[in-house]
Amino acid sequence: MAIIATVGKRIEERVALRIPTANFPYSIIDPNAKPGDRMRFEGEVVHVDDDLGRVTVQALGRVTVDAETVHLVRKFRRPKGKVPLINEPG
Repeated sequence: MAIIATVGKRIEERVALRIPTANFPYSIIDPNAKPGDRMRFEGEVVHVDDDLGRVTVQALGRVTVDAETVHLVRKFRRPKGKVPLINEPG
């Protein structure tokens, strides 16, 4: 999954990031980023809360946002293994 963040103000070599629907501020070190730039951060989904419609993604640490603000970057592919994940009755 990917999260799109907008660069806010610069504080020395760090820039503040605004992530839609995230409850906490984030910052990164990026010498080339300017205020208003958009950045994409990719990560794995750690938790899905269907009741609240929120998703936790492991990008920039753990970021919890509304499900509508994350973008699918690649399809889920089942691991190629010969051992079934569920034992078949028999």
